[in-house]
Amino acid sequence: MKKLLLITFLLLFTFSFAQQKEKDSSVIKKNEPTTTLLSVSASPNPLTIKTRISFRSTKEQLVEITVKNLIGKTVYGTRINAKIGINSIPFNRDDLTNGMYIYSLQSDTEIVSKRLVIR
Repeated sequence: MKKLLLITFLLLFTFSFAQQKEKDSSVIKKNEPTTTLLSVSASPNPLTIKTRISFRSTKEQLVEITVKNLIGKTVYGTRINAKIGINSIPFNRDDLTNGMYIYSLQSDTEIVSKRLVIR
């Protein structure tokens, strides 16, 4: 029950943070879509050794990718210069224990978070 409450809290916190970040962004240019990170997924998920985090970007941009445990500690982080179209990065579990993690992709205007399970 405690794990379920913690997961719910983390997802709500991440969602509210993303909304606040969107409100704080200053000027959005006309004709520029506000959603720039689409089709975010990790495959395979659940993973045993490695997975590939993929997404589609509607523009060239710097994207920060983080993986956090359920306590909120960042266990992996990297930045990539995303190109227009499909982008993907490999993720190896290395010494991470089995369980649930949250991976997030953050651009200048948005954050997309999803669940990642390691078996």
